[in-house]
Amino acid sequence: MKRRDFLSASAALAAATIAPRIARSQQRIARFCDMHAHLGFRSPSYRDAMASGDMLLVAEKITPDSPIVRLVGNRLASIREAAPGELRRIFEEQLQRRRRRIRDEGIVEVSGRDTLERVLQQRTPAIAISAEGADFLEGDLAYLESARAQRLVHLQLVHYYTQSLIGDLSTQEPRHGGLSAFGKDLVRACNRLGILVDVAHCSATAMEQALEISTRPIVYSHGHISADLPRPSQPGALARAIHAPIAKRLAEKGGVIGLWPNGLIFGNLELYADELMRMVAALGVAHVGIGSDLNGITRTIMPGYEQFAALEGMLAERGLKYDEIRAVLGGNYVRVLNQTMT
Repeated sequence: MKRRDFLSASAALAAATIAPRIARSQQRIARFCDMHAHLGFRSPSYRDAMASGDMLLVAEKITPDSPIVRLVGNRLASIREAAPGELRRIFEEQLQRRRRRIRDEGIVEVSGRDTLERVLQQRTPAIAISAEGADFLEGDLAYLESARAQRLVHLQLVHYYTQSLIGDLSTQEPRHGGLSAFGKDLVRACNRLGILVDVAHCSATAMEQALEISTRPIVYSHGHISADLPRPSQPGALARAIHAPIAKRLAEKGGVIGLWPNGLIFGNLELYADELMRMVAALGVAHVGIGSDLNGITRTIMPGYEQFAALEGMLAERGLKYDEIRAVLGGNYVRVLNQTMT
């Protein structure tokens, strides 16, 4: 290592370890962001879960298809077709339940750029409401406007609903040839309404089409990058990957890839940090983030938000500067969310 590089790494390590220590001695400062979580599944308190890791912003996922999703073989899938109105009813119930908890705990709910700016200025912990799978729309874009009015700011196009009207899932054989006509219109509508488009769980072709259509940056909120083209026949965790050339294109269009801490992919946090560094080298530091899938995956190397502080030190040890670490551990997600919302 060159002396200049060594000094830069040493300075970054000092900034990443000493500054947070000083801050905590006075008052813990919220500073990290998670692109994908399910705090409402098991966490008794949003505020406590976020405070445990100094979280500033968490994209909290609503999963309308969750009641009809089960493990089928080596992958998750819906076990039946939803009844008319069922997924919309589940979306509304989960949305209201989360919004009540957010309100009762006095947490800020991000609704637009003005709210996000206030969160950044005051370092006030906040939730960005997101939905995992858009089939609750039931083919009705007018209902998307209603959901946006209820502060939905981040929308993942598909999840595990096998009969999706939106597009093809990464874990199922293709039915639409990528996105359906409605799925393509949905991407355009999200751009118009200021909703961040998320292509996690999409097939490779659907991802490519979303990138072609969208006029704003999009994200792949939680998963990992694969050198080989993922196939639906692979085990679910492998099929869920994003192909490296698509990840590169997503980055070139300003988007962010959120790396998940899936224990089936990464044996420990050190290996996870190594992969973050490889992503930074391949995509650029402005296009890498964290999607913890907290409470959403059973085998995880990140069981809570305390691991964010550990990652901060690991990335500094690997040579990232303080501002670069801040970008990877949350700043990049804040940027694309801000660029998207109206």
